This record gives sequence, C-alpha cells and structure tokens, in this order.
Amino acid sequence: MAAETRYHPSSEQLALASTIEESLVALLPLARLHRSPVEDADTWFGLDDIGIFGISLSEEDGGSGLGAAEEVLIAMALGRRLAAPSVLATIGAAHGSALAPGLASRDGSVLPTGSSAARLPWQGRRVAAAYRRGDRVIVVDDPKADFLLVRDDTGATLHELSSSTLTPIDDHLWLAGLREARGLPAPLARFDAAQLLRLRLIDAAALTGIAQTALDMSVAHAGTRAQFGRPIGTFQAVKHHCANMAIAARCARDQTNFAAVAVDEGRSDAALQVECALHVAGTAARETAGKNIQIHGGMGFSDEADPHLLLKRAQVLLAVAGGLEAANERIANIEAGG
Repeated sequence: MAAETRYHPSSEQLALASTIEESLVALLPLARLHRSPVEDADTWFGLDDIGIFGISLSEEDGGSGLGAAEEVLIAMALGRRLAAPSVLATIGAAHGSALAPGLASRDGSVLPTGSSAARLPWQGRRVAAAYRRGDRVIVVDDPKADFLLVRDDTGATLHELSSSTLTPIDDHLWLAGLREARGLPAPLARFDAAQLLRLRLIDAAALTGIAQTALDMSVAHAGTRAQFGRPIGTFQAVKHHCANMAIAARCARDQTNFAAVAVDEGRSDAALQVECALHVAGTAARETAGKNIQIHGGMGFSDEADPHLLLKRAQVLLAVAGGLEAANERIANIEAGG
C-alpha cells in the first residue's frame, strides 16, 4: 500500500502482536505489582524467551528484525500489563549507537567501533530507566540492572551502572524505587534524532496500553458494581466517563500506530507524528487512569485494589519520557520549522 494512504499496521503485524500479547497475560498479571514494582528473574526469562528484547535487532545480531509498527504493537501490549520501566528501557537500548572505541564484549574480545557487534555488551542484559532533571539523574531502580538508559529533553545516553553510586529517594510513591545516580561513567552509547524517535514511540505505545487497560477495568467494574439496584454503568455520569475514556484510548492507539507507520515508511512528517503520539497517549493514560479510580469509588483509592497501579505507572513513564510540556514544545517547534 502506498505510503500516503497507509495509516495502520497490516493484518500480519496485528496477528504477530496478538500472539505475543496472549503470552504476556500469563507472564505479567497485574497482581504481581502488589508484591514488587520490578520484574523477577522468572518473568524476565519468560519475556526473553518469547523474543521481547530482540524485537528491533537485526537477525544477524540475534533479533527478529522487526520494524517500528511491530515494536509499537508489542510495547502497547506491555503497557497494558504495566511492564516495568526497565523492560521498556531494555527494548529501547537496542536502538543506541556504540561510542567507546575498543569496547569489550561479554566474552572479553574487543569489538570494532561502529560495528553492529558493538551492541553486544548490553544485549540480553537488564537496562534500568532514568531521566535527567538539571544536574540530577533520577533512576527508576531495578536491582538486577547492569546498564542505565538516561533520558533528557534533547537526548539519551547508555551507561554502565555498576560503577555509579545510587542514593535512595523514594521507594513507593510512583510504584517504583527511585534513586539518584552520582558519578556516572562516560556513555557507552548515544541516541541520534531518529533513535530518539524510536524511544518516544515506545513511550507512547506503553502509555496507550495503560489507557486501554484503564478503560477495560472501568467498563468491567461499571457492569458489575450495583447501586440502587442497578449496575453503575447504567447511570449517565458513569456512561459519559467511559465514553470519553474510550475516545481517548482510541485516539492514542490510532495516533501511535500511524506514527510507527510513518517512521517505517520514512515520511517527512514522521517526527511530528511521533511527538503528537507521545502527547496524545500521555494525556490519555493520565486522564483515563484518574477516571478509572473515580469510577471505582472508595475502592479505587485502596492500596489492595488495582486502579492506583495504572496512574502511578503512567506518572513514572511520563517522567522518564520528559513530560507532556516538553513534547508539546517539540510539536510547536516542528510546526514552526524548528
């Protein structure tokens, strides 16, 4: 199909993503997050076993060689299951370009600078997510991580994590153990403009997944929770909330899918579409997660229930992505020719 008339993933791409999503239901039950915000070793092995971390790597590098459209669909499925930020960071790290000359691989051999093989040291290893705020680097902690993907408003870098000092900041507020990294070593990889777009696409896709889960959770609760002898979903106020959530989730999904297709097709407006996807999806995730708590009433605010998990995960993913205001500013600059 011609680039100017293609707006959605193909049926084959959707079928592949659906197969992987079926596996994720058993691997990533939401109940696990009441025990720990990070993925345990068995879950990580299961994700690796179905090829999650090699989505975009070439077949020569041991990956699947898939494009942005497939990667986005799979990231949406991960977002629906509230996958830990380190899962998304590990997927995103595959897009970085190695910098350090003479970089050693895990078997001790020296890899040539600029070769695809120079990515090997962090392939298959956990990468924690982090974001820069001024002079501070805030890490979404994963005790098993060996590397750190640091994001800011203008770029991203990949660092070894073992030599840095991590200072605890907060253990529970955003469904994450937050730490501050001090003394990070020189970056092993850097992300150019095109690679940054892929990171932001992953962000948008995961946030889209959260919006869809918030909608599904609200509709299910509204259909079973009864007040005054009727399901609360029959009341107009609740209907309106669910309808608005459905529109927001659908807009996020369509915009993000179109942005991925635009990247794969090399469209001139690809950057604009990706930035719009991040803004639309981030707004949808935050608003639908909040409405989901409201529809659940007092139960939605309780620690034992699931609704608060969605809002907390959306907030931390937005922080890692740089926030909605930064995305909005980039959109304005692109439209102005910046």
